[in-house]
Amino acid sequence: MILTLTANPSLDRTIEVPGPVLRGQVQRAVWAGQQPGGKGVNVSRAVAASDRDTLAVLPGDIDDPVLTGLDATGLAHRSVPTGTPLRSNITVTEPDGTTTKINEPGSPLSPQAQDELLDLVAEQAVGASWVVLAGSLPPGVDDDFYARAIKRIRQLDRPPLIAVDTSGAPLTAALMASPDLIKPNAEELAELLNAAGLLHASGLRDDSDPRVAVESLGTAELQTIADRLESSPQLTARATSTLLNARGPRPRSILATLGAGGAVLAQPDAAWHAQHPPTDVVSTVGAGDSTLAGYLLGLTDGREPDAALARAVAYGSAAARLRGTGVPSPADARTDAVTVTSLETSAAPLTGSPTAHTDTHTDDTSHRHEGTAPEAEEAR
Repeated sequence: MILTLTANPSLDRTIEVPGPVLRGQVQRAVWAGQQPGGKGVNVSRAVAASDRDTLAVLPGDIDDPVLTGLDATGLAHRSVPTGTPLRSNITVTEPDGTTTKINEPGSPLSPQAQDELLDLVAEQAVGASWVVLAGSLPPGVDDDFYARAIKRIRQLDRPPLIAVDTSGAPLTAALMASPDLIKPNAEELAELLNAAGLLHASGLRDDSDPRVAVESLGTAELQTIADRLESSPQLTARATSTLLNARGPRPRSILATLGAGGAVLAQPDAAWHAQHPPTDVVSTVGAGDSTLAGYLLGLTDGREPDAALARAVAYGSAAARLRGTGVPSPADARTDAVTVTSLETSAAPLTGSPTAHTDTHTDDTSHRHEGTAPEAEEAR
């Protein structure tokens, strides 16, 4: 069973417009829809679509539209009452796949509700194979909330494996509790390496003066670094390997999503890049959540890490072809179309191209033509 915790769930409203968004003008939608969402909820929805056991844990009153939406879909869930409405997020999609999101901050979560949520997660995690801690944190919740959740779960007699998909300070704090897996996008990975003081060691910063404070990097410089990561799987492999092998608390593996560049899976001594052929993008919202779900489904099926990565990218690409915060079924995911390539993880200066080794399999994880795997890229 895959358990998910979404601390800041939402009702995701999607509006499709017939052309580019025109600021300050009136436009008529060609389609509109809504789904209960939030990163962990979306992971559970994708797992359930594959007919696998999952449970979504979240705050919210039983009559909240998010909870009634989960009831309507039949997704198994448990919640902690809060007495306040859950937020709504709005997405506007254009015909070329351009996605504009407006996310509400969410209602504050009281200390008592936080404790009850952690108790509920620990209680329901008994017997789970994975626990996914995902999404942004609502107002009033300290950055170490997911780190506290990890520590609580690890107190179980037989604790499950733990994956974290968030960003910024909550991700940095969660890293101190050594989760088994983190799933940053390129921007989040750049921020994480900057916070850890590892940009130079990763080959991502030319400044060789170790005394330069990480705070000196501005948003534009970090975005430039993120762009370099997104365009280079090999550079991403080196960066993730540097993080995995650094001193102190660290994750045990990293699934770094690169938008149209696919994804890189890194372990301390190995890394792979997976990419899907170009696809017609309808909405990228939730595609990253489906990527994580696909990877965990692969692992729980007993697949090798590279084959699980292929399923991850296939799920992310399939989700991008769906309206709204759509999640794919196994039939939607073209795992056989994904190319997986082994990458060099040495900290030596990067030269040449990735190791010319393409994994092949005799089952539905065989790989072919390279391409793109668009994916949603923020901790909602």
